[in-house]
Amino acid sequence: MKTFFKCDFYIQLILLLVISCVVLIDLNTRNGDLLILFYFGVGIPQLISYLIRLSHSGNKSLLFKIYGLFIIPVYPSFLGLVLFGNTDVISMICLIFPILAFFYSPVMAVLYVIDCYREMKKKTLVYNRYQSIRNEKLLIQNTHETSF
Repeated sequence: MKTFFKCDFYIQLILLLVISCVVLIDLNTRNGDLLILFYFGVGIPQLISYLIRLSHSGNKSLLFKIYGLFIIPVYPSFLGLVLFGNTDVISMICLIFPILAFFYSPVMAVLYVIDCYREMKKKTLVYNRYQSIRNEKLLIQNTHETSF
């Protein structure tokens, strides 16, 4: 699982940086046609990563819980818009989360990458401690075996 957290962090970081640069260049050179790329190009991989990490047992960080609380309702809202888009009342209710997310999701995307980094460092630290304890036990066993 340590490898997953490491790969997840680097994938999330690269996607965030590359897509952000592309969108910023697009905003400077054209009229911002690629702005939607940021929301779906960064958001969908983060959603997949979030669902995988959610299924992983262990304690979840506060940033992870906040991310889920704010971002997860957006996707059922999109589904509601697709299913009930012709009903005015339901479509207005379903539009609330995506409109709000338009403003806070870039911040949440950065916070998610920060949380991925912290989780990767924590897993690496735990793995390194486990390896050092295991090496000490092997060293002690080898010392006892050679002394007899």
